Parts: sequence; C-alpha cells; structure tokens
Amino acid sequence: MPRDHLSNVQSPLDFQVLGIRTRQLSSWQPYCGPPARNQVARHFPRHVSGFGLRVKGQIGKGKVVTPEPTLDSAAVVMMSTAAQSSLRVIQTFGSHRIARRSAPRCTHPSTRKGCRAMCRGEGEAADAATSLLPFLAALPAVSAFAANAMDSVDTLSTTTTYVPSAMDSGDGWAQFVVLMVTAVCGLVGMKVSFDSEQAASQDAIMERVAKQVAAMQAADTVPVAGVPVGEVKDLSAASGAASSLNTDGLLRVDGVLSPVTAAALLDEVNATLDRELSRAGKDSLPSDSFGNVYCKGNRYDLKLPLRGVAEAALREAALNLGPVLEKVAGGNNAKLCEFAALVSDPGSTRQPVHPDTNYRRDRCVVTTFVALQDVESDMGPTVFIPGSHTASAHLAFKEADEVGGPALTAPNCVATLRVGDVSMFDSRLLHCGGGNSSDKRRVLFYFSFEVSGTENPNAGFSSIRDELRGTLTLEDLRTQPILETVS
Repeated sequence: MPRDHLSNVQSPLDFQVLGIRTRQLSSWQPYCGPPARNQVARHFPRHVSGFGLRVKGQIGKGKVVTPEPTLDSAAVVMMSTAAQSSLRVIQTFGSHRIARRSAPRCTHPSTRKGCRAMCRGEGEAADAATSLLPFLAALPAVSAFAANAMDSVDTLSTTTTYVPSAMDSGDGWAQFVVLMVTAVCGLVGMKVSFDSEQAASQDAIMERVAKQVAAMQAADTVPVAGVPVGEVKDLSAASGAASSLNTDGLLRVDGVLSPVTAAALLDEVNATLDRELSRAGKDSLPSDSFGNVYCKGNRYDLKLPLRGVAEAALREAALNLGPVLEKVAGGNNAKLCEFAALVSDPGSTRQPVHPDTNYRRDRCVVTTFVALQDVESDMGPTVFIPGSHTASAHLAFKEADEVGGPALTAPNCVATLRVGDVSMFDSRLLHCGGGNSSDKRRVLFYFSFEVSGTENPNAGFSSIRDELRGTLTLEDLRTQPILETVS
C-alpha cells in the first residue's frame, strides 16, 4: 500500500469526514511556519483508528515526516464499500508534507513592498483549495453508499415467482384444489360485497324517496292542460306551446301518436324486452340494449332499433310535433340523442325526484314521453314540478339535500295520459317516475333532441343505440319518407 494514502489529512475534521475515529487530536495542528526558539517538536497524532486503521509517526525537528500507516487485512474485509472508496480517495491525492521551516517559498522574488502581499494571497488561495479536500474525499463515499442503498432496494423488491408443481407430482393435485377453492371463495366474496353495496344504495334511495314524499304532501297537485296536436302543426300555432315550455319547462300535447301505431309499438316493445331479458338475464342487462335508470327493480330503459314499427312511430311523432320541436330545440338541425322505451312493471317503486340534466343556463335537451297505453294514477305516472328548471329551484333543491325545501313544496302535476298523448319537458325539470301499484305494465315510448348550438353533458351515455348516436336530425325525421307503414 502506498505510504502517502493518509498524507492528505489536514485536521481532525478530515478524519471525521472519512468516518475514522480519532483520539488524542485535541492539541494536534499541522506545522505551517518557523518555530520559536527552543520550540518543542509538534507530534502527529500517535493513534488514529477506524476500521482497524493505525497511523504512527511524528514530526522531528527540522525534518519532513510522512506518517507510516498499517492496515489489518481482516479490517479491510469488514469495511463497507463507502469506507473502501474513501481509502481509494486518500490514495489518489498526493502527499502533503509538513515542513519545520518557513511558510511556502516565495514564487515572486522581489524587493517590492507588494511581494509579501502577493505571496500571502497565494497562500490564502492554497488554503481555500485545501479546505475543499474533505468535501472531495467525501463524495465517493456518499456515492458508494447511495449505490449500496439502491442495490438493497432492488434486492428487497425482487420476489421469487411462484411456480406450481406439475399435476403428476406428489402435491400437484393438492395445489390445484387449493387454487380452485381460493378462486371460488374470492368470487363469492366479491358477489356478496357487490350485493351488499347494492342493497345499501337501494336503502339510501328509498330513505330519500320517503323524505321527498313527506315534503311533497303539503304541495298542491295541479292538472296539466293538454294542447290538441292539431294546434301545433304549424309554426305560428306552435309559438304559444313553445312559450309554455319556456315558462313551465313542461308541455302536454294530446293525440300525437295514433292508437294503431301506439298499439303496434307496444307489442314490439314487449316482444323485444322479453327477447333481451331471456338473452342476458334480469341481473346483467347489456348496455347495447338497455340504458341506465333509477330504481331498476321491475323498471327497464330499453333502447330501440331504428326499423320497423319503432322507426314509423318516431317519424309520425316528429312530423306531428315538428313545428314545436323546431321552436324549442333550436331549429331543424337539432340532433336525436335518445330513442328508447321506459317500462315500469307492477311492483316497481317510486323514483327519487331528480333532473335529467343538472342546471345550466341554457336548455340543452328536450325530451318527449309518449304513452303507448292509458296511464292511470295507480300505474306510476310521471310526477313533474313545473317551473323547477330554473337556477333558483335547483339551488333550493340542493340546499335542502334534495329531500325538502321550497322546490319540493311547490305545486306539482301527475302525468296521467291517454294512449298517444305526450309530455314534453326541459331536461333540467325536476321529476320522477311513480310507483306502479297496479297489475298492468306501463310503457312510455320516448325520444330526445339536443338543442342546436348547446352542449349536452350526457351525450356520451344517453339512451340510444351506438349506431344511431349523432346521426339523425329533426329535419331527417320530418322529410325522409317512412319506410314501413303501420297497418
């Protein structure tokens, strides 16, 4: 080992930076100038130990001494990577010899008065450079320590991959049985957890409905006067109906769909629903055929295909309501965004009061419910709160946690309808489906148009088949010929 591997040490601080424990260093100083007369020789520390490191030596009078190191081989093995890196740094730096005589020799021999100042400046610069040595010596040690730490993290994060035994080995079948039991238990646990969450959610909805019903008992129930379809078949006559929708958020138009068309579509909806339920099962309704609806028990939102009697019914309703829709939906460029049937079987429960679209300044969607049979009071007709499509009504509804307040105590109306009659409403209007306590199925055919020039926040998941989304306008339905006539 080179003799000068510790010669870079300038002070006890250097030993501490290198992780070396020191003793008897309190009076040691490197020799930097001429001694006074009869000055006793200064001693290099006689014992410096760290990881088995010993240093011996002394500064004799008038001599330059390089400390003599010894290092136990066993200690080197026990040293950390950081400590070994520190020793390599010490070996790298050159020997720092300590002279008894005067300060560093003048490099500018001159009689000028500024010579000593110049030399003093060089000395200070050398001292500043020397003061960086502990920092430079520590850098490799810190780097080595960080590398070791990263290696340890990698080792900890590495896990052994489990490889099951072969089936023909001694425990192959046992492991297979354990695996299958674990999988079954996991699936059962997930199913139980999901059912529990659904039950808790349903209980919360029922509690909210009960509070809403209690709050609405004090409200008056008012009828909604229907407008005959003949009075809205031209733009001038449709202006009054459109004004009613603007004010109340609700409009009733009677006789929009003929009884023949309504009956044919009712049969088609019932057959399609039975077919889809047998295909998918009641508890896993596919999203390509069913939309999302509140209180799904015995209630379905069936998306309709644009063919046959469903297309004929849509075109007939669009022709009869065209002038009104043109007024309230921003023109003939309004896009069809919903095309489905709401089915409420006996035993279906009342929905909580809700808007289809949370409040926004401008109307964005207009929805039309069409009765395919007479809707009587015990079949769960839709309950509307006229005028609740405004900002003040929505604010009052939210401030009362949707279970009370002036929004629910305002007058409401129950949409009992005759076959072919429609309820047209602003999607911001507060409403809910009633509970069906009768022994008859209630079916509402419905369609919605996005108001031209506005943004529909529900456009991506509204109840319409994917192949129809954004493809048809009001003008398309009013001008293109009906491909199949209902007889």
